[in-house]
Amino acid sequence: MSVFKKPLALIFLSLFFNSLNSQSGLESILIAAEQDSKKIFQGYLQPALKSSIYLMNSGWYTTAKVHKKLGFDLTISLNSAIIPSSVETFDISNLEMITSDSSSISTIFGNSESHELYVDIPSDGLRPEISTSFFSPKGIKEKLPLGMVSSPVIQASVGLPLKSEITLRYLPEYSRNNIYFSNYGIGFKHDLLQYLSFLKRIPTLNVSAFAAYSKMNIDYDIQSSGTFSGTNQMANFNISNYKLQILSSINLSIFEIYSGIGVNGGDSSFKIIGDYEIEYNLRDSDIPYVVNLNDPIDINYSIHEFSKNIGIKFKFLFLHAFVDYTFQEFDVVTAGVSLNFR
Repeated sequence: MSVFKKPLALIFLSLFFNSLNSQSGLESILIAAEQDSKKIFQGYLQPALKSSIYLMNSGWYTTAKVHKKLGFDLTISLNSAIIPSSVETFDISNLEMITSDSSSISTIFGNSESHELYVDIPSDGLRPEISTSFFSPKGIKEKLPLGMVSSPVIQASVGLPLKSEITLRYLPEYSRNNIYFSNYGIGFKHDLLQYLSFLKRIPTLNVSAFAAYSKMNIDYDIQSSGTFSGTNQMANFNISNYKLQILSSINLSIFEIYSGIGVNGGDSSFKIIGDYEIEYNLRDSDIPYVVNLNDPIDINYSIHEFSKNIGIKFKFLFLHAFVDYTFQEFDVVTAGVSLNFR
């Protein structure tokens, strides 16, 4: 069974665990020589590492207006990142010990196709010359509706003194089928219009500052798959994000137009830890040869960039519906509803 064959409900990262079959599972990349396996993992997962940061950093606000003291809203939304076609494949011609009939293979967001990769590892004086082959992991493009990958968000905001507001994000912890998942975040909004008296002459205008931090963690027990012999085998995916924005909105009777401009960014990492026994053959023979690996994969990716968004919210008494668009390397569309009590 593939190491990434378990479902994780309600979160787009389930695609890591649910999209790859036993013939081309992500864990099979460990068969490549150490320096090559890290390059393949990096190329295959980098679009997901990027998009996860953008997704987790979107949908924080639908207005620049700050709740009155103890005012409250509960919001449910869906963030959808648009996947550029440029990240559907990556080049493997620079791999040192791998040959293939193709110079590029699919990323996680590419086509559902696999190429056989031939591994030839020369002798290092202590270890003999060894070889084997494996199939590259497939992409999941066919499983992405409209070329987007999505993540749900549940959050609540409450008004504080001094014309401020706090927002809490949370998805229930998930621990099942050898997968553990947690996600939380906190945001803070502060009214700036109180310091800008010249703008108070515009009765429908609101201006505020917003800051947020969020974190997500997924752990998977690789040991349970039985793919490789070894001990303490785990896969770990972590994301931590920040967002700093200046918000503005025009508040009309039945709808509101809002926008934000500022910086956002974050760090994401993917690790495979534990001990693994990888089986090869002696070159030009069927005699097996086992190589032991310890904590073989540690991939990190960071984003720090300028971003801006614009949205519109329709108000029906306590129920509001909204949609907005965030402009960045992976643009994000957010849509949702909220219950508001100011």
